[in-house]
Amino acid sequence: MPTRFTIPLLTAALVLLTGCDQPPPETDRTTVDAEILALVNEVPITRSDVFGYAGLDGRAGLGSTENILEELVNLELLRQEAVARGIDQEEETRSILRSIETNLLASQVIERKTEGMRFSEDQIRAEYEAQIGDYGPTEYRARHILVSGEEEAAQLITALNEGADFAELAAEHSIDTSGPDGGDLGWFAPGQMIPAFTEAVQALVPGEYTASPVATQFGWHVIQLEDTRDITPPPLDDVRPQILEILQTRELRAYMDELRAGAEIEFPVRPAQ
Repeated sequence: MPTRFTIPLLTAALVLLTGCDQPPPETDRTTVDAEILALVNEVPITRSDVFGYAGLDGRAGLGSTENILEELVNLELLRQEAVARGIDQEEETRSILRSIETNLLASQVIERKTEGMRFSEDQIRAEYEAQIGDYGPTEYRARHILVSGEEEAAQLITALNEGADFAELAAEHSIDTSGPDGGDLGWFAPGQMIPAFTEAVQALVPGEYTASPVATQFGWHVIQLEDTRDITPPPLDDVRPQILEILQTRELRAYMDELRAGAEIEFPVRPAQ
């Protein structure tokens, strides 16, 4: 039968190249013969190898076990050829394999740590309440003009007082990415904006703009409130997966802080900024 030949996934390459600078492993023929599906220059390919490879990136749809086995035979031959040529000893190859190994092992630690996390219903409810508390019962739609100096912002307010169109001024003067859209920020909840900006918006009524420039770390803003609307937070069960993800992320950060605190970390040479 014809054999299929495809370029393997990088993860498959890791599996096949790991330990490539070592001799083929000794095999207890009395216990694993039934599981060995092929021997390639005395290197065994087992049923578990086939199942594992078939599961990579949804490769189970490739076809029969025989087809996958033929592909693994091809890959093993290429691995052996790479070793014969000394490619496995080249610094670039070893660097790539070290990087793959690091990422694989790190992801396994994170996955197993996450699987072991358990949160009580009280913890989940408390996090839910904290998250919806950041948003509040009202959403706002506003425009703004962001400039680098207070004086320029004050001049724009003077122009608005004299009847200038807010959207046109934003398109002409704003250094924010919303400028071409007339400074339109769309709908947002209070917790999505920095405090100074939120406070200024909440002090306005629809159609009104700030009487003086608003300072933030990004520059000076002139803000116009377009509209407001009441919002109803989604029920807990609808956002439970997101709440769990937030709790897991917080736990993982604490875990990383713990690992770093217990490690000796040095930076002999800082990378260039």
